[in-house]
Amino acid sequence: MVRSRMAVTVGAVAMLGLVLLLSGCVSAPFVPPMGWVFSQVSAPLDVDYNKTAVPAKQGTADAICILGLFAFGDASTQAAAQAGGISTIDHADYQYLNVLGIFHKTTVIVYGN
Repeated sequence: MVRSRMAVTVGAVAMLGLVLLLSGCVSAPFVPPMGWVFSQVSAPLDVDYNKTAVPAKQGTADAICILGLFAFGDASTQAAAQAGGISTIDHADYQYLNVLGIFHKTTVIVYGN
């Protein structure tokens, strides 16, 4: 009896995770292909490109994860805007670097005035 309840609970949690993953609730607006051994990709964080201009000012912010055990940094758009002296953000991108799943680095790049 206990085993069947546990199996139902595990199955429900797995199904919920699958639904969230497939619904796009766990991903950025655009997720480029990721490699298991090495990845170095760039992608937009914007979803509305109607009036996107690329101004001369840009700022960046980084967050790093090592071995999946230690994570540090501030990869927020606010930190990137402050680094670039930007008060109005027009466009945002991100870059992702992965080496063997040991080292991950996410960089947010914002453009504006």
